[in-house]
Amino acid sequence: MESALEDIQFLANSENRILVLSALTQEPASRRQLQQDTGVPRSSVARVLNEAETRKWVGSEGSKYWITPRGKAMITEIRRSIAATEGVNHLGTAINWLPEPVYDLDFSYFNDARITLPTQANPTAAFDRGLDRISDANTYRGLTQNSLPQYMQVIRDQVEAGSLEFEGVIEERFIEIIRNDPERAETWSAVADQMWVFEGHVPMNMHLVDDTAMIWLCEENEEGNDVVPKGLLETENPHVVSWAESFYEEYLDAARPLSFERLET
Repeated sequence: MESALEDIQFLANSENRILVLSALTQEPASRRQLQQDTGVPRSSVARVLNEAETRKWVGSEGSKYWITPRGKAMITEIRRSIAATEGVNHLGTAINWLPEPVYDLDFSYFNDARITLPTQANPTAAFDRGLDRISDANTYRGLTQNSLPQYMQVIRDQVEAGSLEFEGVIEERFIEIIRNDPERAETWSAVADQMWVFEGHVPMNMHLVDDTAMIWLCEENEEGNDVVPKGLLETENPHVVSWAESFYEEYLDAARPLSFERLET
């Protein structure tokens, strides 16, 4: 463990080391070429190469240097760790409300995610953002524990207008809430043939809107039997979108169609 930490510290303590060794992963190079490619002073390049060669991360012959498989593995892993840390830092306080399944992903995928949180000026900022995106969507797939009336009204109107390709999976316990609200039941009835019911617990609330994954940031209420939305995360990162699509399909495959009769009071 001590040797591993020393290797990590060796790289983490110097941006120049990361720049020089990263450049060597592209092709063998001379000290002069590395200085030109990285902007690192030539004396620093020489020091980095000498230290890395001592660790057997770099080999040399004449004026040419190349990175060894061990060195390439080390620089690849440290860069991956840096990218993941940048993703965590970008999420900021939003990470406190990230759904548990999302932790299976590399946090570097969230480096450019858009986070919408409530503000004093606009306490409903996240809900407004989600509604705007759904209102402009061409395709929508949703996996949710529940659904806002405003969202379903917009979805129904777009489906009836023929402007939205819609499909959704809802947690079963929410159906009873709809049944006890005739107005909401009427809205849902209009799209019931495009919805499925999952009998167990849905662990996160998300929308797949066109090429974007939208994930709700939530925390449990005091009783621990429901969630309280805290914000909305959006990303077009293909890794996240692909994962979200697979996650959705997993629950869709295990769900059953929502019948009109289940919405009748």
